[in-house]
Amino acid sequence: MRLFVAPFLLFISVIAAAEKTPEIIIESTEPRLTANIRNHLTIASEPCNRSLLQLQWFRSRIPREVDAAARALGYYHAKIENLTLDLKEDCWQLKLTVEPGPRVRVVSVKVQIVGQALEDPFFDGILGALPVKPGDPLNHGEYEKTKLLLKNLALKRGYFDARFSKHELKVDVRKNQAAIDLEFDSGPRHYIGPITIDQNILDPDFAYRYVNVAPGAPYSSEAVANLYRRFADSGLFRHIRIDANPVEGPVPEVPISVSLIAKKRHRYAFGVGFDTNTGPRASFNYLNRYVNRRGHQFKLELRYTPVEPRATATYTIPLWDPLRESLRFNAGYRRRDVDSFVSDQGTLNIVFTHLRRDWAETLSLNLRYESSRVGTGEIIQSLIWMPTLGWARKEAEVKNRLVLHGHKFDFKLRGGVSLLGNSAHFLRLRMFGRYAFSLPWKARIHHRWEIGALATPAFGKLTAGNRFFTGGDNSIRGYKYLSLGPLNDQGEVIGGRYLGVVSVEYEQTVYGDWGVALFVDGGNAYNELKYLWRDRKFGGGVGLRWLSPVGLVRLDFAVPLNHQYTDFRIHFAIGPVL
Repeated sequence: MRLFVAPFLLFISVIAAAEKTPEIIIESTEPRLTANIRNHLTIASEPCNRSLLQLQWFRSRIPREVDAAARALGYYHAKIENLTLDLKEDCWQLKLTVEPGPRVRVVSVKVQIVGQALEDPFFDGILGALPVKPGDPLNHGEYEKTKLLLKNLALKRGYFDARFSKHELKVDVRKNQAAIDLEFDSGPRHYIGPITIDQNILDPDFAYRYVNVAPGAPYSSEAVANLYRRFADSGLFRHIRIDANPVEGPVPEVPISVSLIAKKRHRYAFGVGFDTNTGPRASFNYLNRYVNRRGHQFKLELRYTPVEPRATATYTIPLWDPLRESLRFNAGYRRRDVDSFVSDQGTLNIVFTHLRRDWAETLSLNLRYESSRVGTGEIIQSLIWMPTLGWARKEAEVKNRLVLHGHKFDFKLRGGVSLLGNSAHFLRLRMFGRYAFSLPWKARIHHRWEIGALATPAFGKLTAGNRFFTGGDNSIRGYKYLSLGPLNDQGEVIGGRYLGVVSVEYEQTVYGDWGVALFVDGGNAYNELKYLWRDRKFGGGVGLRWLSPVGLVRLDFAVPLNHQYTDFRIHFAIGPVL
């Protein structure tokens, strides 16, 4: 028993000794000075078991260390008024009282750029936002930060030989004034040199289409970072390495070497889930990332739900700029079997996509066959050629998988020409917007709107897919999927010529990744604008939010405000709000 107790007591005593720490008390009228002195004291790292003789050596260093800490913040007249170092029973204690004295202030800041950077507008911008300005208290750290900003900007902009031909900080201790005089010689700017790409899946000339900078252009680290992003955004490579090192020679240049390792050619994905619009679902996706060495891709998407099964095959041809322009050919089948209608659609599409600034612009030619029945009406068949023009834009600020600010906008104008001779021609406009705003105390506002209009001489001959219906998770909650719209004489929903939906939601984080929401949705589909107010429908309720590893999980309990409050629906969705 004693053999066990003795080591145990020794272990306890060692732990107790390890928990003891020296007591350092620093008194000063300036909190920043107090903290800086503490950081400068070498004695602060000494353990409790140091002898008084050993501690005296560290004590002799304290005046120099206090002076250095004070001067770094501009206190050139700081004095130690009291300094005691005592050895207590269990540890040592240091008490220090410092009088800061007057602080030196910067009276002039002169920064001169010489060399090619003199005409670089980026240096004009940094000169107007230097960390140190006339009138500021002297802080050696801010002075060094000013020099570091100039050096870092020079490296980013390709001035690899830049240096300070003058760097002076003059302090007049009697007047408590400081003057900064810097002369920064950028030297010559380097230029982009030869660009080589090492990869084995694309034709070399096609691979160079991802390069958006030409040899001979001025070098910048931003251009290199943008080049990296372009190869990453292609989705073709699992490893990207870019080496950009300046070389000595008569022409200052930076050769760029790109090394790429491709992802697997084939990708398969299987999924199951549940959606309160369409019920349980199963999906299969196949992607051939590079059908050939010109970057062509093939994608097959199969999705089954009891309400809306569909299949789509897409062949994509990247054009001159693979990330901004493409030509897609796709064929698809879609069936929708909801309370309001039953529809079978088959489509053949040619889609040209082009990025115009921040907008995705699409121009497509579509051939669609549809057979549908609205309510208990007769079956309507149509074969329609539909040219379509669309613009879409999305921006979002995301932090920790949560959208703080952002917006999404989609505009689509579609014309329909019937090829069956039944005069079911139309012009259809649909616009959609969604916005997210952050508020104080971890709150957010989500706003959504959707409008549509349809012009046709023969509305009764239009199939269900060309009419407007609403209701469901992403429309008016509290109602079934696509269950709202104008009614016929039998009280059946038949779809409308116009659409108007608005939604406002308040979301509040309450604990960790969990939050709650309050929402109101309103609107409907209409056949005449004069019924816009009379036939509107509202739904509202509360929701539960969970920021899961796979995205935002939204569980909503909604009631149709135009009906009895005993009716309610549960809406479930996973994914970002934008």
